[in-house]
Amino acid sequence: MPSRLAATTLLSVLQPWSDVEEPIHQRLARLVDAEEGREALWVGCGSGRSVLWWSERFRTITEGIDPDHRSIEQAEERARGAGLAKLATFQTGDPTNLPHEDRVFDTVIVHMLHLPHTDGEKVIGEAARVCRPMGTVVALVPSWSQSPELKDAQIIQGLGLSPFVSVEWKSFFRDAGVVELSVEEAATDGGWILQRRLSLIVRGWRAAGWQGVRAVLGREVRTLCRLARRRVLRFSIIKGTRWPHG
Repeated sequence: MPSRLAATTLLSVLQPWSDVEEPIHQRLARLVDAEEGREALWVGCGSGRSVLWWSERFRTITEGIDPDHRSIEQAEERARGAGLAKLATFQTGDPTNLPHEDRVFDTVIVHMLHLPHTDGEKVIGEAARVCRPMGTVVALVPSWSQSPELKDAQIIQGLGLSPFVSVEWKSFFRDAGVVELSVEEAATDGGWILQRRLSLIVRGWRAAGWQGVRAVLGREVRTLCRLARRRVLRFSIIKGTRWPHG
């Protein structure tokens, strides 16, 4: 990732909540058995929108964890402002070494786009470890639909993303003791990344001034948008059940 703009900032610019993330979470909610009183963990919570959306609609006790302390500060402020501080809590932490005991959450949701430069296999392993037997582990992950050209793969990795093909992601789940897997695209038209040039410029400016504008107009973002539009690089939802004997 170019040093002129942090990967977490750029990826949130490319995935605005109202245009991209909220519709994806609505699809995610249909897959997960969310009930009042159940305990959920959101790994890669960013600034907390996902956790607050989940807590407000389902009245679940939801914890968000993210390695970026600034994002956690924003999330805590949002929770207080929304009157959800008793349902939604946040802490800074390493997603590859979660600060929780084994088997404590009914549902664990991983958002890999909020975890740039992070080992996806280790994150899935930790998500499974803290999930209760017969609980649900779900991950929102970038995935290749076919083998990419080397230069495209290098550019995407430079953005902080570490995509795998679906069979590799599924192997991470199975190795962690998560079974009954299902995979679907979070956005079938490649719309998981904002494509409109003017919108990108506006959001880049709001996020980081000219640094943000240069970032969204750069080769890395153009490559990401092209691969998403052509569905070479997809955004997938993988869901499974934590097997009791894993």
